Amino acid sequence: MMTLEKVVMQLQKQGLYKETVSDDHWDYELTNEQEQVKVEHLSYDSRQIKPGTLFMCKGNHFKPQYADAAIDAGAVALISELVMTDDLAESHQHIPQIIVTDMHKAMAVIARSFYGEPDKDLTMIGITGTKGKTTTTYFIWHMLNELFPGKVGRLSSIDSCIDGKTFFDSHLTTPEALDLFRMLRDAADNHLKYLVMEVSSQAYKMSRVMGIKYQYGAFLNISPDHISPVEHPTFDDYLYCKSQLVVNSERFFINRSTDYYDVIAKKARHYQRPLVTFGSDQTDADYRFTSGKGGQFSVATHDDGLPQISGDFQTKIPGDFNDSNATAAMSIVAQISDDLEKIKQGIAETTVPGRMEMLTDAEGIEACVDYAHDYLSFTKAFNYLKASHPEGRLIVVTGSAGGKAESRRADIGKVLSKYADVAILTSEDNFFEDPHKIDNDIKDNITNPDLEVHINVDRVSAIKQAYEMAKPGDVIFEAAKGRETFMHDKGHDIPYVGDYQFTRKMMGLD
Repeated sequence: MMTLEKVVMQLQKQGLYKETVSDDHWDYELTNEQEQVKVEHLSYDSRQIKPGTLFMCKGNHFKPQYADAAIDAGAVALISELVMTDDLAESHQHIPQIIVTDMHKAMAVIARSFYGEPDKDLTMIGITGTKGKTTTTYFIWHMLNELFPGKVGRLSSIDSCIDGKTFFDSHLTTPEALDLFRMLRDAADNHLKYLVMEVSSQAYKMSRVMGIKYQYGAFLNISPDHISPVEHPTFDDYLYCKSQLVVNSERFFINRSTDYYDVIAKKARHYQRPLVTFGSDQTDADYRFTSGKGGQFSVATHDDGLPQISGDFQTKIPGDFNDSNATAAMSIVAQISDDLEKIKQGIAETTVPGRMEMLTDAEGIEACVDYAHDYLSFTKAFNYLKASHPEGRLIVVTGSAGGKAESRRADIGKVLSKYADVAILTSEDNFFEDPHKIDNDIKDNITNPDLEVHINVDRVSAIKQAYEMAKPGDVIFEAAKGRETFMHDKGHDIPYVGDYQFTRKMMGLD
């Protein structure tokens, strides 16, 4: 609980406060009565208002009637970038409208204060990168849970855990600030010691993690993605947002092979962040991995001043890119504990739902289900699958998300042209776009005349089509949806069986 007086003080401290408006009167100061108004809840959803709620008027599609609905349900004040006096019901004019310069920053500042700066009660570990955030987060969680059972939380794009034992589905890679700080408060109140989370570029673009200082931050890789009018207008903006994790970490870990390594490493040195590198045995990284076969890899340490990791490891998640993710995770966990056996056990037990999950039917036809959705993730998966199926065809079932990251469509066309033998273009999360248009955008960027291309916007039918044409030795790659049981379409979450679940049933494995 906090008062409106404290809310305004926090906003003023961060230079976000403009004025307060009520009864068509503008003032820089609250009245004595307004100062004492108690804020007992925070919300940005007018359908989830309780008496005593401070309502955040956020979103590009926000409508004043949402504010009216929130006040009717018990909201005691509004936070807004725009004065809404002319749009609110007459009976609501007395409700304080606290006007701010930046709604997203205001949400983070207020939420962090309201929930008592819960990040300070946890050892925070943040992971960013175009590809591999989820897998690395899972590796870290499994290792730390071996070391500190029941004391580790995680926030990932697949699921989240804030009590050390139970999990719930996630809807954003990094939650909105109000949700994030509430979850961190719950994690701290549940006596967790560690919290590992994915930190998306949007988390910094939209100020969702404003104020959080990570004890350990890791940068895995970067490639052009999320470039669109509604996400990042340029790659420069994308890189800048990703690299903000450097500034907000006490110790920084980076892939020695990532593009733009020099820029990010120099930024870390400028801000005097201790820098640790990881990478393959072809680099001069501090921690180096050597890939084997069947999920086997080894790691060696090449800096005597760092905690030592050496030996052979086994993972259930194939591919040298996952060896890299595992090494990144180990390089962080090694700073916390030197119990190599438990670290090794955590690596061996890690599974990630929907990440490079291999399924094989009785006739030897294989399918790989993965959340790949951009050029880098496709490339890494395709390299592995082509190497492990040298005599067979690579049959790809994919689409691309509607309404965002339109540059992905050209990238998917290019990577299909380079690696695939058959491409079946289908629906992914269409949002408000026509899936035929999305698929034709991809097709227009396919340049390999020998690539067999089909368009089938019914995703279940497309997977069936791939399976019916596959022969032993071939491998089917189903991209982007993994085990997700919904599809975003026309503003709704439409129930969907899930790629993994449907493929298991189709193969007779259930």
